[in-house]
Amino acid sequence: MLSELSIKNFAIIDDLTLCFEGGLTILSGETGAGKSIIVSAINLLLGSRATAKMIRTGADSAEIEALFFIAEGEDVFKILASQGIDVAGELLIRRIISHNDRHRIYINGRLATMQVLNQVTENLAAISGQHEHQQLLNESRHLLILDQIGDIPPLRREFQACYHEILPMIATLDQLKAARQTQRDQIELYEFQKKEIEDAGIAKEEDDLLKKEQTCLKNAEMLYQTVRGVTETLYSGDGAVSEKLGEIRRRLENASGVDDRLKPS
Repeated sequence: MLSELSIKNFAIIDDLTLCFEGGLTILSGETGAGKSIIVSAINLLLGSRATAKMIRTGADSAEIEALFFIAEGEDVFKILASQGIDVAGELLIRRIISHNDRHRIYINGRLATMQVLNQVTENLAAISGQHEHQQLLNESRHLLILDQIGDIPPLRREFQACYHEILPMIATLDQLKAARQTQRDQIELYEFQKKEIEDAGIAKEEDDLLKKEQTCLKNAEMLYQTVRGVTETLYSGDGAVSEKLGEIRRRLENASGVDDRLKPS
């Protein structure tokens, strides 16, 4: 519960301190009295963005401070404990806004970051405008509203932490699956190549035979001309060897009538 609010040099407010009691508190006044400025100051304490334009004219800095009473067992106790901040039922938040944009945040007297402030004030207070009910028509917020009604934001944060913890595992699993598929593809390729080699029926020393065949093919024209020339010399050319052998055979046959030892076999 918000117990006390102090505002100094913020917008048109010079120095203002408000104390709140249990129950309903109503701020009323005419337009321009500063009601919205008070709400904006509370928003800053809840983690909204600060700018130097918010500093009252003529002042060096603006300062906003609020005292909250918190009950035992609330999530804020765990958050503060994790940051090493002592808390004993009271939470004092202080923001100092400077012209040089080096704004400072203090929680229970200790310097803190915007991230810590947002964690601490996440469920500390809620500010609703006159059109806040229209948020019920926004489908993207329905799940959040139901979770808040069921008081399960802590479970949401726990689930989120588990989700981010498992993300690297999912990535590792995807890498392993991809590696296994690559391995399967490689095995399939090797089996295909093995079958092609087996179907080719490659014999021993086939490389030497193929090299000889390659040499013959490279010199095919020379081999052809050589064989052709030899064939012509033996059979079809002038003074062919076959004609001379035939003539020799006839002579020997004629001579064998005289001496049968010259008869061709």
